[in-house]
Amino acid sequence: MKKYDEKKFLILSFALFFLVMMMGFINFVALTQESYEIILGTLLYGLAFMGLFVISLSSNLAIGTFKKEIQRLKQLQDFDFLTGCPNWITFKKECERILDTDNSHDYAMVIFDIDKFKAINDLYGHQTGNEILTAIAKILEKYLNEEELFARMATDNFCILMNYEGYGEFSQRLENLIRKINSYSQKFIVSISMGIYLIGETELDINALSDRANMAKRSIKDNSQISYAFYEESMRVALILENEIENRMEKALASGEFEVYLQPKYLFSDEQIIGAEALVRWNDPERGMLPPNEFIPLFEKNGFVKKIDTYMFEAVCKLLAKWQKEMDQLTNMIISVNFSRLHLENMLLPEELLAITNRYQIDPKMIEIELTEGTIFNNDVQMVEIMNHLKDFGFHISIDDFGRAYSSLNTLKNLPADILKLDKAFFSESTDNARGEKIITSMLNMAKDLDLITVAEGVETREQVEFLKEKGCDIAQGFFYAKPMNVFEFEDLVKEKLKSA
Repeated sequence: MKKYDEKKFLILSFALFFLVMMMGFINFVALTQESYEIILGTLLYGLAFMGLFVISLSSNLAIGTFKKEIQRLKQLQDFDFLTGCPNWITFKKECERILDTDNSHDYAMVIFDIDKFKAINDLYGHQTGNEILTAIAKILEKYLNEEELFARMATDNFCILMNYEGYGEFSQRLENLIRKINSYSQKFIVSISMGIYLIGETELDINALSDRANMAKRSIKDNSQISYAFYEESMRVALILENEIENRMEKALASGEFEVYLQPKYLFSDEQIIGAEALVRWNDPERGMLPPNEFIPLFEKNGFVKKIDTYMFEAVCKLLAKWQKEMDQLTNMIISVNFSRLHLENMLLPEELLAITNRYQIDPKMIEIELTEGTIFNNDVQMVEIMNHLKDFGFHISIDDFGRAYSSLNTLKNLPADILKLDKAFFSESTDNARGEKIITSMLNMAKDLDLITVAEGVETREQVEFLKEKGCDIAQGFFYAKPMNVFEFEDLVKEKLKSA
């Protein structure tokens, strides 16, 4: 810029000097020549020369402005407009250069983002969010070595190319960096989730390296206990499987690949089957029968679980209608159907379920709606309204997995529920010691006081059966009695139990 100012100053000085010289020359000619035409011609030539200098000067100024605009556009192209740090395009170019030329270091691709960054913007304003991003960029600039790079990829996503000498030393560096970011603000803790891919000898391009680091980050995104994770090949395999599932799920639903499995429920008093819980299984033509833990978590994440829940509910209604027509011994079976927390967004859920039961001429009292404890206590106001509508239509309401979350007993007494299901993990651990037994006993007594039917799921031993029976638990569900089975197996089991009764 300094060079450009000097040049402009010289041009202006020369132009003024030339103007003075021209005026002097014109005066001289005017004094020595009597011809008016000669004086006029000389004046026109002088003005022409002046015009050329003005045009030259204007062009120079325009070129200078154009150069400044080019520099500004190049800055936007290569650097992040907010933090001033390199952007993803520049980062990729520099990464390729370093990885191609530097054989003296081992490098790692690191990607991280800020946990709940949208909530920070909503609660404290976008200005605060921008300040956090700028502060992180400054921390990275000071913390990284000369041969290391970082960039802001987008929003709250940052990427780093770091070198390392050993796993322990590198992990310590990462932890120190995370601590610096976490503690930068006096107002609140800035938590981040970080994924790392150790590059080593690879033919992968920069995009592929960042994708693998991002997979590692995603594996811990909702885990508040872990701040960083290293990439493992199993993560890529899991992601491929997720993509395959998402690509096939709609077609699988349309072709009836999802099947109803039933796990019987037994009365503790006489060990007779009184109903069952409907559990979804995916009968994939290529991979065979898939258990729910392989696809339900993904369906919860992408929202497809709402379609599965509705599909299962309608399948249960079809089954109950069949039993009413063909099997008298199964007409009193109450079937429970699980519903995801995502249904809480739909205040018309009770009406929609009632419409399905009416279509198949099923009494709603033959169906039990299972809602998890965490779902209910996280959405108590809206949930209570939905539960009341379901109760008004005749459906039974069950609180599933009770004991897993930190339940509010004060909230529990106000819920319009009929059934309380003790979580199997809580139940299994608690019966192993005297204190745990007292807790379960108190929970069963509390349920009785609230006129709730109690179900113990996950019953696996005779000792558990005897204890729960003694303490007054009403219904058992678990492998001790029966595993989940297809509809035909369940029908045969009920018939056999009735014959032997």
